[in-house]
Formats: sequence, structure tokens, C-alpha cells
Amino acid sequence: MIKSPLYSAILKSVSGRLSTYIVQFASLAIYARLFTPEEFGIMASIQVFVIFFQMIADFGIGPAIINEEECSSNKRDGIFTVTAIIGSILAIIFFFFSYLLNSFYSGYEYQNIAFFVCLAIFFSTLNIVPMTSMNKDTKFIHLAAIDIFVECLSLTVVYVLYSMGFGLLALATRPATQSTIKFLLTWFLSLKTELGRPYLGCELYHIKSILSFSLYQFAFNFINYFSRNLDNILIAKYFGMASVGLYQKSYQLMRYPLMVTTFAMAPAIQPILTKVRNDKNKVIREHNLLTSRLLALSLPISFFMFVNSYNLILFLLGEQWLAIEPLIKIFTLMIPIQAVLSTSGSFFQVMNQPRLLFIAGALAAIVNVTAIITGIILGKMEYVAFYLVIAFSINFFCSYHILFQYCFRSRATDFYLCLLKVLALMALPIALYYIVNVAFLSNYHYSAFVDLLVNFSFGLISIALFFVPIKKILK
Repeated sequence: MIKSPLYSAILKSVSGRLSTYIVQFASLAIYARLFTPEEFGIMASIQVFVIFFQMIADFGIGPAIINEEECSSNKRDGIFTVTAIIGSILAIIFFFFSYLLNSFYSGYEYQNIAFFVCLAIFFSTLNIVPMTSMNKDTKFIHLAAIDIFVECLSLTVVYVLYSMGFGLLALATRPATQSTIKFLLTWFLSLKTELGRPYLGCELYHIKSILSFSLYQFAFNFINYFSRNLDNILIAKYFGMASVGLYQKSYQLMRYPLMVTTFAMAPAIQPILTKVRNDKNKVIREHNLLTSRLLALSLPISFFMFVNSYNLILFLLGEQWLAIEPLIKIFTLMIPIQAVLSTSGSFFQVMNQPRLLFIAGALAAIVNVTAIITGIILGKMEYVAFYLVIAFSINFFCSYHILFQYCFRSRATDFYLCLLKVLALMALPIALYYIVNVAFLSNYHYSAFVDLLVNFSFGLISIALFFVPIKKILK
């Protein structure tokens, strides 16, 4: 049975990520009260391109190394050296690229923060191989401890610099501090992994051995980047920095539940299931069970955020961010779709089908870009968010058609039936919670924290009343 090692790895990953996100949530609340939406918008506008440069640096190296059954120390060191060279080149290129951002966005001199961004690009690239060493051995608790320490340290640095009057520059030091310290700690701890601690080596040619896998992964990441970040670029360009700050923060709040669920589980899927990918039926069973559980978990989270969006914003971000409430309500509709859909990439990797992953990503990119441009033309951020929900719904069916038809070479009937059963069953506690909320809970208003606590408590009670049938259907 592969259930035990898979869910043991998932439990470690989710436990680690959950503790990390609790700390990040606290940091988010502090940052939101220190900096304005416009300042966050400036950072979001440049962060979009930072992600692009980091994606170029990676080009699928991590998943490709995990896909390898054996990786010698010479090969590891050669690949590590390649990442160091690429990171250095991209950091230098980005500094000069920042001059183009001045004319593209206008109104801000990005050189003021480009130096810190260049450091972040270099050290995040250098961290690819050490991070892969930790992920391959499913050392998710260690990685979580690193993330928590790094988050606390960077928050301290930002707060001290903010107190000294550095303003936006204080916020700009955050990614540089995080990437630098994270690399040093990950590199140090990678010594006790199967892959081992990487050092600079001279056998750079080893990078060729993983290109056949990594290039398709890179192509997928490339098109996925534009389909996921074009909205931030265009909103910053046409709606202004304050608008993209609000939009980015609302999207970030929507992603946190996904980070605790899907994004936390995904790193555990490939290292465990790759070992048994020759038994396709087992992989399919694990896929259907995992996605059913994710849907059951994400549905009540989505509805809770929809109903309590006002208090969530007030408690986490403060009054200056209340304008994002309409965006949050729209984005919460995307949570169950993304919770399930975001695992599909890991199963393409498990079955060693990066080409099909690229095709699915290409189709998704076309749909997403169309949705974003349509929303921009209509002139409101809410339209962009609404059409993205429609786009992800379309991509859901397209991606799973490709996964089952051409990757698993099996019918998707059982998969959709599992999801329908979960939808039908979870509708009962959600309906009960909604009725009680409308009839009783919404009539009483205390502080945002107390209102959230009361609603959360009754949400748990509603689910507990149906716990037995829910547990039965998810076995």
C-alpha cells in the first residue's frame, strides 16, 4: 500500500506549511498596517517580473532532479554551479531591466529597490538544488522551521528600517533578507539528505542529462507565468499602483487557504508516487482520493471566507484595505476549483509526462489571458476577477480531460463521481451554517475577532454534525 507513505509525507508537509502560514499571517497583518496599498502596489508591480526571472533561473531543475532515480555528487555539484552562474547573470540583467520599468509604469524610480531585488534573484536561484535535496527527502518540517525563522527575521529587519524612516526601502529588503538567509540555512541542512550538500563543481555538462524533462517543465512554467501574472502587470499599467496593491492583496488572501491545503500537499506527491508510477491504477486511486479530500476541505473554507470577508479584512489588514471586499468575495469562488486543479501538475510529473503538462498549461494560458484582457477592457478589477473564475472553471475540465485521456489513459468518470458526491454531502453542513448565520449570527456584531471566532466555531459544529458520512465518503 502507498497510502501510508504518501499521507505521512503530506501530513509532514501540511503541518510544516500550516505553522509557517500562521506566522506569515501575523506578518501580513503587521505589514498591512505599516505600508499603504500604493506602496504594496509598487512592490507588486516589480515582484511580477522578479517571479519571471526566478522562473527563467529554475527552468524545471527541481522536479527534474526529483524525477532522477540516482544523482551523483559530481552531477549535483555541476548543476549547482550552473544555477550559480545563471543566478549571477540574471541578477545583473534585472538591474538594467529595472530602468525599463521606469518608463513602462512611470512615476517611480525602480533603481531604489532593484539592488535588493537582485540579491533575492541570485540567492533564490542558488537555493534550487539545496531546496530540492530537502524536498526529495520529504524534510518538510525542517523547511517549515527555516521559513518561520526567516519570516520572523525579515519582519524584524523591515520593522527596524521602517522605524528609522526608510519607508518603501524597508519593505524592499524583505525578499532579499528572506532569500539570503533561507539559502544559507537550507544549504547547511542539506548535508544530511540523500542528495547531499552541493558545492561548486566543474562538470557543468551534467545539466544536459535533465534537460529533456526540465525544458518541458520550464515551458509550462513560462506560459503559466504569463497567464497568472498578466493581471498584475496590466492593472498596474492601466489602473495605477494603488489598484494593483488592492488587487494583489485580495488575491493573496484567497491563496492562503490554498497554500495550507493544495500547495502544502503538492511537494509530497511527486517524491512518493514516482516510486510506484508503474502501477497506474494505484496512482489513479490516490489521485481521486486526494482530490476528493481537497474539495471537501476547500468548500467550507471558501464559503466561510465569502460570508466573513468584511471581518477577515478588518482583522487581518485593517480599515484601509476594506475596498478589497468585493474582490475577495469573487476570488473565494475560485478556491475549490484551484484546490483540486493545482494538484494535477504533480500527477503529470509522477507519470513522467511533462509534455502533456505543457500542453495543458498552454491551453490554460490562452483561456486565462483572454479572461484578463476582457476584464481590463471592461475597466474594473472586479471584472478581471470574475472572468478569471470562469477561466479557471474551463481550465479545470480541459486539464483533467488531458490528464485522464492521454496521461492515465483511463476514463474520468470515477473522478467526477467522487467530486459530485463530495459536493452533495458538503452542501448539507454549508447550508446549515448559512441558515444559522442569516437567522442569528449576522444579527450580533462585536469585534471582528469575536465575530470570526463565533462564526468559525459554529462552522466546525456544522461539519461535526455530518462528520460520520463525510468521513465515510472520503475513505
